[in-house]
Amino acid sequence: MQEKFNGHTGAYLTVYLSLVFGIILSLLVALIEGAAAGAARAQSELVADLGMDSVFAEYSREILEQYGLFFIDSAYGSASGGTGRLEQRLSYYMDKNLNPDNDIKFMNGNTLLKLDNPYLEIKELSYASDENGNVWKVQAINYMKAVYGGDIISAVERQLDTVKSNELDTRDIAGELEAQQESFEELLSDDEITEYSGTESEEGYSYEMISDAADRVKGKGILYLVLPQGVGLSASSVDKGQYFYARMKQGHVNKGTGLRDGVESPDGIVDELIYNEYLARTCGNYSRVKEGSLLKYELEYILCGNDSDVSNLRDFAEKLFALRAVSNMIYLLNDSVKKTEVEAIAIIICTLLTVPEAAQVLTYIILAIWAMVEALDDVHTLLDGGKVPLLKNSGSWSSGLMDALETKISGGKKSEGLSYEEYLKIFIALMDKKEKTLRSLDIVEMDIRQTKGNESFRIDNCVDYMRTGFGFSNSYGHEVVFDREMCYE
Repeated sequence: MQEKFNGHTGAYLTVYLSLVFGIILSLLVALIEGAAAGAARAQSELVADLGMDSVFAEYSREILEQYGLFFIDSAYGSASGGTGRLEQRLSYYMDKNLNPDNDIKFMNGNTLLKLDNPYLEIKELSYASDENGNVWKVQAINYMKAVYGGDIISAVERQLDTVKSNELDTRDIAGELEAQQESFEELLSDDEITEYSGTESEEGYSYEMISDAADRVKGKGILYLVLPQGVGLSASSVDKGQYFYARMKQGHVNKGTGLRDGVESPDGIVDELIYNEYLARTCGNYSRVKEGSLLKYELEYILCGNDSDVSNLRDFAEKLFALRAVSNMIYLLNDSVKKTEVEAIAIIICTLLTVPEAAQVLTYIILAIWAMVEALDDVHTLLDGGKVPLLKNSGSWSSGLMDALETKISGGKKSEGLSYEEYLKIFIALMDKKEKTLRSLDIVEMDIRQTKGNESFRIDNCVDYMRTGFGFSNSYGHEVVFDREMCYE
C-alpha cells in the first residue's frame, strides 16, 4: 500500500514539474525573443547614429575656415549634390558597422544578429540657401552670439538712430538744388540771365560761378573726383549668372524643407545687425581686402550688386556723397555765421540780377553747393583712410565758401569720426534684408570656388540639418523602423 502511494506521489511530481518547466521555458523563450528584438533595435539605432555622425563629420573645411560655420557639401566637390548623394554616403558608413567582416581590419569579425538595412530615406533636410538664405543666416547669427556675445551692435544702433532721425538716408540735396535752381531761374528772363549772370560782385562772386559750381557737383563721375592720388582700383569682375542669386531667380537651385522646427526666422532688428557685423568680419571691402577673394570689394558688391569692383565702388561713393551732403546741409543751416555770410552774398548777386526778392532761394542754392562740395571732400577723406563724423561741428569743417564755389577738394585727412568701413556698415544695415542675404551667398560661392577642389561649389548643395528614416531587419525576422534627426548647433 505504501509503495502504491509513493508511486502516485512520483507521478504528481512529474506532472507538476512538467507544467512548471513548460511555463519557465515559455518565459525563457519570451525573454530570449525580447532580448533579440531589443538587441536588434539597439544595434540598429547604434548603426544609424554612427552613420549620421560620420556624415556630419564631413563638413566643408573651407566654409569653416573662411566663415566659421558648419555645413555638409552634399556634392562632395562635384557639381551636383542633394539627397541621393547623402543617402549613398550614409549607406556607405552604415555598411561598415552592419558588416564588420567585410572590412579588412576585422577579417574575423562576426555579428550574430546579421542586420540588414533595406530601407533608408532622407525625409527632411535644410539647405543653406533655403528660405532666401535664412538657414545660413541663422547659423551665422548664432555663431556671432556664441563667439562675440551681445555687445557687438550698440555703436551701429546709435549711428542708425542718428541717420534716420536726421533723414540722412532719405533726403536728396542734389534734387533739392536742382529744384531751387529751376525756381530761381523762373524769376529771371532769358535776357536777364544772359546780361547779368556773369556780373561779379566786388568779392568776385557771380551767378555764373554759382551755376557752374552747381553743374559740377551734380555731374556724374564722383568716384574719380574723390579718389586719392596714386590709388589703383581693382579690375576684378564676375559673371553674376554663375552664382546663387541669378540661379535662384531662374529656379535652378536645390530646395529643402527650410528652417527646422523650433528655429525662428531672423526677422528682428537685433539679429539683422548681428548678421551685418558677421558680414563685416568675414567679407572684404575697399579699405580691407580679403586675401584670396574673387571680388576685392565684397561688401560693396553686397550693397550695390554690380558685376565689377569699380562699378560697386562707384555706386557706393555716390551713396556716401548723398548722405554726406545731407549731413553738411544740416550743419550749414544751423551755423549762423556761415549762413549769414551766404545770405549777404545772395543779396548782392540778386541785386545785380535785379531780382532782390529771390535772395532766399539763391541762399539755399549756395548752401546746397557748399554742402555738396564739402561732401566731396568727406568722401575723399574716407577713401584715403581718414574719418568723418556723421554730424559735423565747426572743428570738422573743411572748405571755405570760395573753395566750394570753385569745387576745390582740400584732401585733409581727419582722425575723428567714422571710418569708410563704418559708413559701409551703416548702408548695409539700411538695405533690403532679402537682397543683402542673397548677395552674401553669392560672395560665399565666389570665395569657396577659389579654393582647390571646390571649383563647382554651390551654396544650395550645403546642408546643416537632416531627418532620416531607417528600416532594419535581422536573421531572426525582427524588423525595426525609426527616424533620426541631426543638425549643427
